[in-house]
Amino acid sequence: MSIASILNIAKNAVSLNQTSIQVTSHNISNVNTKGYSRQEVVITEETPMLIGNVLIGNGAKVSGIIRYHDKYLDQQIAKKSTEFGEHQIYKRYFERVESVLNEDSTKLTENITAFFNAWQELSTDPQNVAMRGGLKSSAQQMTRSINNIYNELKGLQIELNNNVKMEVADINRITASIADLNNKVFQGSSSSSEANDYLDRRTQYVKELSSKIGIISFEDEYGRMTIMTSKGKSLVDGGQSWELGVKTNQDTGFYRVGWEDFSGNFIDITDDINSGGVYGLLEMRDNQINDFIADTDKLAEVIISEVNSLHKNGYTQNHNVLDPNPDGIPFFRELTGLYAKDIDISDKIKLDLKNIASSSEVDITGKPIGNGIAIDIAALMEKGLFDGNTSTFVDYTSTLTNKIGQLTKGAKDFAQYSEDTMNLMEKQREGISGVSLDEEMADLIKYQYAFQAASRLFTVADELFQTLLGAFK
Repeated sequence: MSIASILNIAKNAVSLNQTSIQVTSHNISNVNTKGYSRQEVVITEETPMLIGNVLIGNGAKVSGIIRYHDKYLDQQIAKKSTEFGEHQIYKRYFERVESVLNEDSTKLTENITAFFNAWQELSTDPQNVAMRGGLKSSAQQMTRSINNIYNELKGLQIELNNNVKMEVADINRITASIADLNNKVFQGSSSSSEANDYLDRRTQYVKELSSKIGIISFEDEYGRMTIMTSKGKSLVDGGQSWELGVKTNQDTGFYRVGWEDFSGNFIDITDDINSGGVYGLLEMRDNQINDFIADTDKLAEVIISEVNSLHKNGYTQNHNVLDPNPDGIPFFRELTGLYAKDIDISDKIKLDLKNIASSSEVDITGKPIGNGIAIDIAALMEKGLFDGNTSTFVDYTSTLTNKIGQLTKGAKDFAQYSEDTMNLMEKQREGISGVSLDEEMADLIKYQYAFQAASRLFTVADELFQTLLGAFK
């Protein structure tokens, strides 16, 4: 072996140890980077040289930089992210609905009870103006409670609807980023540190995308990733991405989600979305919250219809005895829909307390006598008017709060289970891909000494040259 060969070995050794120190430094600097996978230089022997009949080693070289990761585990984490994202939506919004329906804040049952109790009190002195004023006040308090529940539930629906649009925009940002990273992975070497970093970033984007919508993903022979919705609509193919969009449904006023082809055609895929955060938003918006609005609407409708049907048969202090028919004044505004939104006492009751009917009879002068209407309306409180005439108002409101309580508890339990499973998988990933500072520091010292030793080879080779030259003087 020549002195020149020693210099070449030294040069390669210095270069590969410098590369090793750089990769180790890269690991150390990314010890807290989310989604980072530990990298390591692969060092292999150079092709040996044949000198005479003897093969002599020719040093070492860098043959690549490997990335420690488990592709199967990454796929499982992405799938679990879909479940986690969906259940986090349920947990967050069922808790919000629970706060809306919480008796401590709405006092719905308390106000309904106070309203019917006011009728009971009025029955003891039907013509008492103060009691009539108290009845009006309690009625307004009850209707405000119902209005507030409706408005807050509707507000949650609007918030969910806006979040659907925001999530779709976020999905488009992520898919465009994945397509860009596909190009960079393709252009770079799969064994380079740079390509490894791109792969880490892409893995994080896939995880984030999975939390928003259920996807199918796979890689081609060049490492480029193809991503489709669970029903087969392309989102990413190599360096190309497709966007999702939203359009307002004229019947509901809510957004529908669509897939846009290259011609800009909008293909509605709302009903095809069956998992992930976007599905959770759609499910809460279109089904769960709608159910609670319908329940509140039913409560308001029964109150209006039952009270009005009795009240309209009563005589008021403004009734004219010459008119043989009662005035038929409704206590509440008569509605044909949106009962919870618009429930309110009627304008005639607002204008004149004398229009409150407490009696179903009048004397010869036309003056209402007795308290039959007031007693009948007060008795509605204990009457079975829901669930096949088996549940009272208190039963109904209790069922409503129990229903949301159970849904919230279930959502919390599922969300906690998903989070615990995710954390377990992340720990498994960390065990494979995570950076250990102790190991990296040990490697750093090892490569440092190897670098110094390789540098010493230059001095040795130089001394050999000087000795050789001196022999010819």
